[in-house]
Amino acid sequence: MGPPPVIDPPIDAAADFHRSLREHEQALRDLASRLCRNPADAGDLLQDTFERALQRRAQYQPGTNLRAWLCTMLHHLFLDRCRARVRGPTHASLDEVALPAPEPATEPAWAALTRDDVVAAVERLEPDFRRVYQLHSLEGVPYQEIAARLGIPKATVGTRLARARRKLRDLLMPARAADESHP
Repeated sequence: MGPPPVIDPPIDAAADFHRSLREHEQALRDLASRLCRNPADAGDLLQDTFERALQRRAQYQPGTNLRAWLCTMLHHLFLDRCRARVRGPTHASLDEVALPAPEPATEPAWAALTRDDVVAAVERLEPDFRRVYQLHSLEGVPYQEIAARLGIPKATVGTRLARARRKLRDLLMPARAADESHP
């Protein structure tokens, strides 16, 4: 008895079709590049062509010229894109759009303040507000501890701190405070 007969594996039509597509990739890439004149657009066109070919694989007649079928499909997709560009809104590249120069940033009013200005303003606060502000903002003491040290409720600490900040702002920036009070 001799060796068993060699049986060819079943032909996987989908894998064979994929292999055939890859064989024509360079020719399609060259055609897309000539048509688009932009590598990114050519790559998109090639991708769309392969996608459409895979979607319409059942329409391809085996034994006919696959390359011609793919080139025709690519060309039709290119024409569709050209027509859409003519019908659709125009998009300018950001590199081509003239933008006005940004306005020079004005320095905020607080940037001109010195440490001495802030210290002097803190000294002008009422003692209850000044003590809460100093403990929290300058020494980093938490609300709970400030409340315990001063013998006041924690909510009062928050209220006094907010009022101290508002009073400091008004002391340090009187022009801004005046602007805000007259809308």
